[in-house]
Amino acid sequence: MPGSAYANLLAEAAPELLDGLRNPGRLRLFAGRRRGYVRRSYGPGWALVGDAGYYKDPITSHGLTDALRDAELLSRAIVAAARGETTEPMALASYQSIRDRLSARLFAVTDEIASFRWDLDRIPGLLTELSDAMVDEVTSLSELDAPGPRQAVAPSG
Repeated sequence: MPGSAYANLLAEAAPELLDGLRNPGRLRLFAGRRRGYVRRSYGPGWALVGDAGYYKDPITSHGLTDALRDAELLSRAIVAAARGETTEPMALASYQSIRDRLSARLFAVTDEIASFRWDLDRIPGLLTELSDAMVDEVTSLSELDAPGPRQAVAPSG
């Protein structure tokens, strides 16, 4: 482990803990062992939000945001179907499409960060990518209530 990105960060941030890292005992690392994936988010009589509908490494601490985002998108889809603005299958397919589109960049950069295959020169760029992906997500969500013709939530990209 010495020489790894984790060991280098620890040496810089808390050098007094580095000896414990050299002889970690029961230390278990998870780092990027499992890439993120997305599940189908709906079916007859059911729908998934947040991490029920995907796996993403928790390193970026974005899980609760994903759950709230998905709950908002799903509720809008259900309301649109209940109002007769679209069919339920179309509304749920649209929900899944938007969820997947908003998640794609977050998944990619999260997998990269979680891999710990970066160095201290690369991580600022990855964190900027993460921030940019979150800005895109917030922008997309803020546009849901933008003035204009009322319609079921539809993917824009």
